[in-house]
Amino acid sequence: YRLTYQDNYHVERTLEYKDYEELMLSLSGCVTLPDTHLIIQLLTLNDKVIYQGLVGDLYRFLSQAHFSDKN
Repeated sequence: YRLTYQDNYHVERTLEYKDYEELMLSLSGCVTLPDTHLIIQLLTLNDKVIYQGLVGDLYRFLSQAHFSDKN
């Protein structure tokens, strides 16, 4: 999983996660991005776009989309 976004300084940042569990753990803890932060770029899995929107909606999207079997 690769999460690409622009920070408040308009610098593109990329976070990578080895699997679904690591991604969900990072989203369920203390997140450094506010929930209202728009993911300007996208979340990809195997170079396929699977999400674009608000950080606050990402956890719910992933938990409902059953990506756990796609590690």
